[in-house]
Amino acid sequence: MRKASEYASKVKNISETLEQLVLDMTKDLRESEQKFRSIVEYAADAIITVGPDTRVTSWNQGAANIFDYREDEVIGLEIDDLIARGGAIDEAQNLSKQVLKGESIRSLEATRYSKSGHERSVLLSAAPIFNEKNEVEAVSLIYKDISELKRAHLQLVQTEKQATLGVIAGSIGHELNNLVGGLLLQARLLQRYYDNPERVKEVNELFLSSLEKVALHSKNLLSLSSPSTPSLEALDLEAVLEETTDTLILSGVLKHYRIVRDLCEERVYVQGDRHLLEQVIRNLEINSAHAMGDGGTLTLRSRLSEDKKRLIISISDTGNGIAPEIRDRIFEPFFTTKSEGQGTGLGLPIVKKIIEQHRGTLELESEVGKGTTIEIGIPTAG
Repeated sequence: MRKASEYASKVKNISETLEQLVLDMTKDLRESEQKFRSIVEYAADAIITVGPDTRVTSWNQGAANIFDYREDEVIGLEIDDLIARGGAIDEAQNLSKQVLKGESIRSLEATRYSKSGHERSVLLSAAPIFNEKNEVEAVSLIYKDISELKRAHLQLVQTEKQATLGVIAGSIGHELNNLVGGLLLQARLLQRYYDNPERVKEVNELFLSSLEKVALHSKNLLSLSSPSTPSLEALDLEAVLEETTDTLILSGVLKHYRIVRDLCEERVYVQGDRHLLEQVIRNLEINSAHAMGDGGTLTLRSRLSEDKKRLIISISDTGNGIAPEIRDRIFEPFFTTKSEGQGTGLGLPIVKKIIEQHRGTLELESEVGKGTTIEIGIPTAG
């Protein structure tokens, strides 16, 4: 009887201990769930869950702030019809199909729209949620609003264009004065020798040559105001490289440097935006000129990558080089090693952004006292 009583007491103690353990675990689970709900609910990013039919099942406060819909307005609605418009609808639907097949998406830049139709630039991440049968039962979506960052970037691009224009304008002013002075002289010579056909022909050729140089300067200056959103087309990048270099020689920026050209014999076309890639080349060559000071050699090379999927353009100078301790910082906005008035520290960050927009590559090699080489790789066309 005593043993039975002791046994019952032990069972009771174990039962009470297990009950308390379950209560503690339940409490911890509820607290963890509450913390998770709070994190999700008050996150600045839009965190949305949709079912396998892509209809909204959860919608946090971040989503309400970004897209201007309340949660009770969107539950049960199809996500792609809700926040996509125009050409973005097909893209959004294709991405949904991709995730429902079990694939994940990470930080994809896209355009979505608010309730009132305002455009939102977002970074989209999406992950499938699987059930015990390894079937996709839901999809978790995160949208980070980068609209302000995009606007700030466009302002930086415009600021850099203005700074570049200032550099070129300062060098070009003297050259234009010389050209205009030559044009005036040649016009007077034409008046003087109007009855001498041979002499008129000779002066007229000089006159036309000077006008072509003036037109080239004008083209270069106008290109600085081109749109900064890539408009991709099949493009002869080597021709752009040569034309941009010739323009900088004519403007005086590269006039006193030895230029070596080692380009592919066969022309290769890339998918690129002419104006933006002109800006890349112009910035890199101006940087090289500043690094070399009063003289040096600028070497321009081109080659196909081993898989023939990219055209590689390299621009090398014999300048001061870049110290290892600052090499990782040169692509940071506003970081510059140039003297006051020569640069804004925006050139290389914008070069990097333009290359990224072209899905290209950018590599740098530098040695202090010997010079710097920058290689850009742009996908070939077709």
